[in-house]
Amino acid sequence: MTVQITIIGLGQIGTSAGLALAKYPERVSRVGYDRVLATQNKAKEIGALDAAKFNLPSAIEGAGVVLLCIPFDQMEETLKLIAPDLREDAVVVDFSPLKLATHKWFQQHIPAGRHYVGLVPAINPWFIDQKERGIEAASADLFKDATLGIAVPPATSSEALKLAADLVELLGGQAIFLDMLEADGMLMTAHLLPQVLSAALLNATVGQPGWTEARRFAGRPYHQSASALGADNLDALLEALFHNPQAATAALDNAIGALTYMRTALERGDREDMQRRLELAFSDRKAWLSERQRAQWGGPEDKPASPKSGDLFKRLFMGGLGKDKDKK
Repeated sequence: MTVQITIIGLGQIGTSAGLALAKYPERVSRVGYDRVLATQNKAKEIGALDAAKFNLPSAIEGAGVVLLCIPFDQMEETLKLIAPDLREDAVVVDFSPLKLATHKWFQQHIPAGRHYVGLVPAINPWFIDQKERGIEAASADLFKDATLGIAVPPATSSEALKLAADLVELLGGQAIFLDMLEADGMLMTAHLLPQVLSAALLNATVGQPGWTEARRFAGRPYHQSASALGADNLDALLEALFHNPQAATAALDNAIGALTYMRTALERGDREDMQRRLELAFSDRKAWLSERQRAQWGGPEDKPASPKSGDLFKRLFMGGLGKDKDKK
């Protein structure tokens, strides 16, 4: 018997998850829904889904696992919409950049007896330089050998945790466990801050004195720096920043501090200080890129024990997620 996994949102993340899960037809059935009908139809056409549904209630019906692969600004509304049709013991897996806010909405809108898991995705280093976005960037190997963080509230049952670890394994990734506050901070630094810095670059250059001429010569460095903007749509980025203002201001303070030190070095004519800062940046970039490409981080991974194939999805069907069998 298979477990139905419903994928809501069929961009790069959702469609890639569907393609990765295609290898396990004996374990999962894949149902998908997207607000954009053409995107939904394409996901079905390329084999990311076993079935596509045209409304959320029908997509949720019977799902044991629901993957929310949607922009952050759609998260609360979607949780409200799926709440009436979400079966007891279902596990909702959230791929958004903010876990604490999403879990708060989950508690407010989802009936008791369902489980929340925050997933912090990273992608296969082969795809870091990929120019395509959305469904055009989807691949069955997107999560292969990548680290996926599992961030859950303290009261989460051990069965839901094991199910999340099993899902990461099916996607081809390696799981580590994270605190939700820690996950939000990391995503602010690694995912949201680059987009804000990209916006700042554009605000500081476009329309400023000299831009009329300078725009003709804006080449690869400018393009690469500006390209971070758009990883999330405008509304999703705005909402993510204002739902985690402390982490956002802390990340911006760090960025402003680094720029201020560089500005001071230039103002004082301190060539040696500027050289040290640039050398450090070049060295740090090289080291990070090497680690990222090899998926070697210089320390043991906080990786859960791998469950036996099929056991966790079988337990989901038996309705065991609400009962923590490790507790008497």
